[in-house]
Amino acid sequence: MTRINYSLNHVGIHVIDIDVMTDFYTSFFGFVVTDERTDVNPIRFMTMSPDEHHQLLLAWGRAPDSPSTVAQISFLLDDFTQLRQVYEKATTDPRVPKVWTLDHGNSWTVYFKDPEDNTIETYVHTPWHVSQPYGTPIDFALSDAEIYANTERAALANPTYKTAEAFRAELVERLAQ
Repeated sequence: MTRINYSLNHVGIHVIDIDVMTDFYTSFFGFVVTDERTDVNPIRFMTMSPDEHHQLLLAWGRAPDSPSTVAQISFLLDDFTQLRQVYEKATTDPRVPKVWTLDHGNSWTVYFKDPEDNTIETYVHTPWHVSQPYGTPIDFALSDAEIYANTERAALANPTYKTAEAFRAELVERLAQ
């Protein structure tokens, strides 16, 4: 049987206030609205890629007193400089009620809550792998070099350590089975 290659390309979430959430995702991340339905059950399709009609779907209908059911919406960044920029942006944006950071050994991550309490994850891969779950806070008062050195030291000391390249090679084998 031929293996089906799935590619997860978008996520849809129910929101309480579609206008507030549209403003947040367009102004914070740079999404643009590609289409919308404006009847009694509004929907907004949004993207940051010319190759995808939508990467985020906001659908009206979440009750104001209901908790978020989103575990996390994750964004991979190009490099640590961008992660630091997101950290600075999230910690100064009054619409972001909570920000926390974790060095996962295999990634550096800035988490934060959007205006409706959904968890956002922004992250950058490291060249190392350690078994998950694992995480220690990142001190952004340190320089990039100090953060890198701290992560490398902790990863190398972890009994589950391997290079990210070795971990990916193992995954290639497992996925081929």
